[in-house]
Formats: sequence, structure tokens, C-alpha cells
Amino acid sequence: MHITTHAEVARETSAVHVDEVDVTAAEITELLATRFAVRSTALRALAAESAAVFRVEVDGGALAVKAFWGDTPSNVAIRWQQDVVHRLAESGLPVARPRRSVDGETTVDSSVRGRSVLVQVSDWLTGTPVEAVPMRRRLLREIGHVAARLHESLRDEIAPPELDDHAWHITGVRSAIEQALARIHVIRGRGGLPGTTEEIARLQRAVDTASAVLGERVEPRLRTLPTAVVHHDLHDANLLVGLGAGPTSVTGILDFGDMTCTARISEPVIAGAYAARHCLDPVAAVTEVVDAWSESVPVTSAEAAVVRPLAAARLLANSAVWMSRLDTARGDYAAARRRGSLVAAERLLEGL
Repeated sequence: MHITTHAEVARETSAVHVDEVDVTAAEITELLATRFAVRSTALRALAAESAAVFRVEVDGGALAVKAFWGDTPSNVAIRWQQDVVHRLAESGLPVARPRRSVDGETTVDSSVRGRSVLVQVSDWLTGTPVEAVPMRRRLLREIGHVAARLHESLRDEIAPPELDDHAWHITGVRSAIEQALARIHVIRGRGGLPGTTEEIARLQRAVDTASAVLGERVEPRLRTLPTAVVHHDLHDANLLVGLGAGPTSVTGILDFGDMTCTARISEPVIAGAYAARHCLDPVAAVTEVVDAWSESVPVTSAEAAVVRPLAAARLLANSAVWMSRLDTARGDYAAARRRGSLVAAERLLEGL
């Protein structure tokens, strides 16, 4: 899966460019006051991939605020996703309930320094990220059960036709990996990734194996896989659990920014893949999550055949994409987000 042409490298370099949402705390404070009638006492910026995200302290608690550029093709998806989250909150799922503006909107269109910006305000969910707790069997099964509950609640949702595929779309994962590898080779050639020669070689070997498996086992079955609207990003930082020793109850589902319509099996596959990063036996971990899901959502034979290949491919995408961003201003965040992905992917690919 080597990318060598100048045209492909140019496309890849463009693809990883991030149009940072550089909205300031002062601008958010004013927008909250004027559009949501919220008076904040303190704001803290949080790391995020495609939005400016803040934890906002208010009397009696905290809120989560997200700001997106409103002049991008994703603005339709951003509005739809927040409306879906509102309906999920009404159904009783543990999601961050959106706050409506003074005009009754869940997504406010405003302007910052002459540029359109979309602002969303939600309740702040408390809990501990799954990545920070012991990954025991009961928790793995709970993750599968929660993913199935989410699927049931999303059954009647219809994705807008304007919804675009994004870089993390699981059925297009080979393209995302290839683009990330192209940039890795470019920045490695510039000396931007010191000390990673062996890891890059391991990543390339795993990608070559995964590419062959995807071509043989997954791509011929894609049209036979049942589809659904899915969260598509139930990773180990987007699921919260309750406090205490050995927590096994999911108390929060975060970040619906990648929600889309795709193969429904991607929901437990992605959740299981990220959970597997914290387990000695990644294959058993993914199996537990998918088995728990199947208690409510029967898995077809075609779906069962693609579970391990897709789980491995998602982890390789995670490893490659975040490695390709290690030389950016968010390098520490990139390093944290990819930790354990390559090892788990290698284990999932064994014997395939």
C-alpha cells in the first residue's frame, strides 16, 4: 500500500490540512450570553479534532460548548447530528442533552470576525472515560449492549442526502490509511518523525496484510451488509463509565460528530476495536463486544466475516492518521489517541 506519486502526495497533504476553529473564550462567552442567555463563570478549552470545544462553568454546574465553522459542506451534518442527539436524550439514552437557544434552536448560526460559526451547547456529562478504567469482561459486554441500545434508538433516523463521507468512514478505510501513510513518508523524509523507523515498518507490514484481507473478505461483501445510521466513533474516550472500582456501567456517550449511515456492524466493530487496545487478547475483546451486541441485533454471516478485518483496519487507520499528525501543534494529543492501536491491530490480523 505504498504511495509514491507526487500527485497522490499532494492530495494527501491537502487532505490532512485542518481548518482550525480558532474561536476565543471571550467570543464564546459573548455568544453564550446573547444567544443562550447563559452567564459563564469560567471556560476551559479542550482538545478536539474538528471543532473548538469548551467546558463552561456556570452556576450550579457545567456545560459543553462546541463551535464549528458554518461555511463548510459539513454544516448540514452538524445541525442534523445535534437534532438527533436531542431525540436520543428524550429517549433516555445517556447522551449530553442539547440546550436550546433563546430562539429555540439546538444549533445557533452566528458570526465571528466576519466568518459564519455554528455553536452548540449541551449538558456536561460526568464520568470516567473507558480508556482510564480496567477493561474487564463485564465492561466489554456492557459496551456491546449499549451499542445495541443506541442502534435501536437510531432505527428511525434518516441521514440527510447532503451528508458527506468523512476521513474515518469505515467502508473507505483503505483510502484513509493510504493518505496517512503518504504523509508519514513525507515527514519522515524531512526528519519530522525521529525514532519511528521500526514502527513505520511494522505499520506498513500490517497495512499490507490488512489491505489484502479487505480486498478478499470485506469489499466483496460490502453490498450485502445491512446498513443503518450509526454513531461510528464509540471509541474509548467517547464512552464514560461510573465512578468507583471496577466500573461496568456506561453512563455517557459522547461526540456524535462522525454519525453517518453505513454498515450497521461498524458500531460494535469500532467500539470493540478501541476497547481491544486495553486487553491482552484483542480478538477475545472484540468478540465479547460483538457477542453482546448480537443478543439484541442478530449478526448475519456476512457481518460476522468482516468483524476482525474491519476492527484491525480501523485501528490501523487510527495508528496511521495520528502518526501522520505527530509533527503538528497537537502532537501530544495525536500520540495519546493512537496508543496501543498498532499492537492490537497486529493481533487481530493474525491467522486471517
